[in-house]
Amino acid sequence: MLAEKKAEFVMLFEEFVSSYPYTPDGLHHTAAYQEQRQQGRRNFEAIAAAAESGEDVTESVMLQLLPYQDSPTNRKRGAWIHINPCLPKKLVLHSKLYKLDKWSILPVRPRIADYIIYFVGCCNEDPSRLYSACRDFLEMPVSLFGKICQTGMLTPILNALRPDDFLAINDKSIQVINYFANTSYSKKLIDYSSANFTGRELIEELTKEMHQTGVPSIRDDDLFDMFCHWLVEIKKYDFFCNEVPLVDEEIVFEYAVEELKLQPEYLLNQCAEETGFQTTQLTQWIHTINRKGQAIIQGPPGTGKTFLAQKLAQHLIGGGDGFSDTIQFHPAYTYEDFIQGIRPQSQDGQLTYPIVPGRFLEFCEKAEACEDICVLIIDEINRANLSQVFGELMYLLDDRQDTARFIKLASGQQFRIPTNVRIIGTMNTADRSIALVDNALRRRFAFIPLYPNYELLKNYHIREQTGFPVDQLIGILENINRTINNKHYELGISFFLTKTLAEDIQDIWQMEIEPYLEEYFFDDQAKMDEFLWDKIKDDKLNN
Repeated sequence: MLAEKKAEFVMLFEEFVSSYPYTPDGLHHTAAYQEQRQQGRRNFEAIAAAAESGEDVTESVMLQLLPYQDSPTNRKRGAWIHINPCLPKKLVLHSKLYKLDKWSILPVRPRIADYIIYFVGCCNEDPSRLYSACRDFLEMPVSLFGKICQTGMLTPILNALRPDDFLAINDKSIQVINYFANTSYSKKLIDYSSANFTGRELIEELTKEMHQTGVPSIRDDDLFDMFCHWLVEIKKYDFFCNEVPLVDEEIVFEYAVEELKLQPEYLLNQCAEETGFQTTQLTQWIHTINRKGQAIIQGPPGTGKTFLAQKLAQHLIGGGDGFSDTIQFHPAYTYEDFIQGIRPQSQDGQLTYPIVPGRFLEFCEKAEACEDICVLIIDEINRANLSQVFGELMYLLDDRQDTARFIKLASGQQFRIPTNVRIIGTMNTADRSIALVDNALRRRFAFIPLYPNYELLKNYHIREQTGFPVDQLIGILENINRTINNKHYELGISFFLTKTLAEDIQDIWQMEIEPYLEEYFFDDQAKMDEFLWDKIKDDKLNN
């Protein structure tokens, strides 16, 4: 090192010692080195053992061998928190660069994880193989990932496993090494072997200057790393345009720098209060949906099936980065609407026929970018020809626990249902199109029966203080349903969940209830006459 550069370092280091290590941030920084190394070692040992036993460790590798920033979201999903994070959030490979769509690259992710384990294992077993390991990694078949892989992604785990051999070089330390050693290393992995050698020599040369009174009792390389953080991040030192060469600009690697916007928490006791069901019952339903992956809420009209589906979805996505969406099936709904199909389009005066993704593929693509549960509500699921709409999706619904289960769509795309996707359907049992739900589909769904909940109706009017004679109304509904004597056609309570029921009851009864009863009792006018508005309004709905 040139004498003037060493003098400059001494001046800066003295300022660093007096201004940073014993601040709250500095103390946290000091403690983090040992903690993150211990966690990194535990992560690698557990992942290596799981991989050896044949388990799929893709998600573990991407979350626990690469360095993430400290955030509630990252801690919740078990990411490896590092003082020098390279990955604020989830890895996102820019799909346009592949000339492929997202589904075509999904099978590549396990291979990336395998190469990361292999690379780290090689370096850990024999540090002298560092250069060849970096070169081999960059020549792996998943070449785009190798080209965009920077030192800040893979060197922290090497440092955690062998701190005496490998520096955790990042975008801050590489600037400082280049400046004081008069080098021009880039952040590419191929430069890491040389930058690591130069960095260790530089630290050894500066050891005497760093061993000052008042410096923290930590490793010399950690002290140098902390100094680099302070110099670049806090002091924002001007390196006189001695910039680090960038990774090839034509290759894009996206980091999502914003913190995830999480859904608000929606606890089971809140759900119980709003739906009228006991928390034990709701817990069982949530467990069933998570276990099976998809469930159908079935029952007669007016029982609040869609309302319950929305509340269960709200609980499932609560506190996470997932989302929910709702679609409604109908007799004209097709495979092309749901999965994918040819859609004629005009382009530059020419008619083209591209294959366009349907609602479910669009939903799954969006869910793939989320870490937490995403819920698709399919309202009136039995009103479509389900065997035709679902097509080969039936295969994927059969065993949702099999994360390696893919199908090839008609377009040739590889597709799977992301493991964080849940499907909740609603089914009106009074609609005889229920007969179209064949046994092959039935066994792929769990079924949640829902019948009139009179306690919910009563509690609603008590809570809202409507003053309506709800006990008399419940008596009428019970009498009607006994007369109907078919649980699939019972009259539900959702017609009457309104704060202005006293003003609206006549309209509701004459224009919604009577038409429904007329259809059911079309061959028994005597029974119908018992429940006409003129019959019940005076003697049964008075306060």
